[in-house]
Amino acid sequence: MKIFLKRSMKHPLGVLYSALLGFIAFSAAVPMLNSGAWDAALVDLVMAAVLITLMLKTFVSTFRRESSLLNKITAWSMLAVANILALLPSHDFPGSLSTALAFSLVICALVLYFSGTLMAKVSIVPALWCCVFMPYHEEFMLMLSYPLRLSATTLSSLVLKICGVEVAIAGTSLNLPDLNIAITDACSGINQLDAFILIAFIAVEVLHKKTVWKLLHFAFMIPAIIAGNSLRIVITVLLYKILGDCVLENLWHTLLGYTQIFFAIILFLLIGRIFRENPPARNEVEQ
Repeated sequence: MKIFLKRSMKHPLGVLYSALLGFIAFSAAVPMLNSGAWDAALVDLVMAAVLITLMLKTFVSTFRRESSLLNKITAWSMLAVANILALLPSHDFPGSLSTALAFSLVICALVLYFSGTLMAKVSIVPALWCCVFMPYHEEFMLMLSYPLRLSATTLSSLVLKICGVEVAIAGTSLNLPDLNIAITDACSGINQLDAFILIAFIAVEVLHKKTVWKLLHFAFMIPAIIAGNSLRIVITVLLYKILGDCVLENLWHTLLGYTQIFFAIILFLLIGRIFRENPPARNEVEQ
């Protein structure tokens, strides 16, 4: 504890920024907890804690430096933009995002003014997560649900046709000669998206050092979820052809849901090997 406090004195404002974002994250999680969405709230809070910890790690390892005049001018400009966003008429989502974006801009401007460019950069993602994503968690999930369902329906239909199964697409439903499968919000992989974001973020932080590789790998999160959901749909149809209606019961549906998550995670980790940095050669290290 003493070591942490000693290090935090290099940049004491980091603790203030972290406490502020932590309070915002908890306030955003309270409505989710009250509505019974405990799993989403807890995962979002864990993700917020991870982001804030990484931000604080940069702060405690860097001495505080006075912001330049350009930084201060930029910070005031960000405050002006935040003021404009806050004054915009806000209605339903996504129009109401203007206020949330304004709040995150205020925090980033505060960090830029008092702590400089580097600290402002590492505070952007935590600020957006705590101030924008968490308060509008359900809206973002619903916005992503349809594209995920539509993509999984199209991909699974293509695979089934390759396997010789007669199938037609109607929106986000698969029509077979003796069966209609509707890909609903619950079946889109949206319920696992929060947890998958957390797992994917931790994975890219562990596997990569360069920001470019982290971003490229993280971008494959959505394709991995779509591929996992498509596999679940294909397996469901093929098992239905073999075993009949029992495959559509709750037990099978739950087991296949776990298969979807497992396959998506494995695929995401395997993709990470493509972006893994090659270690330096031994003779280079010795030199």
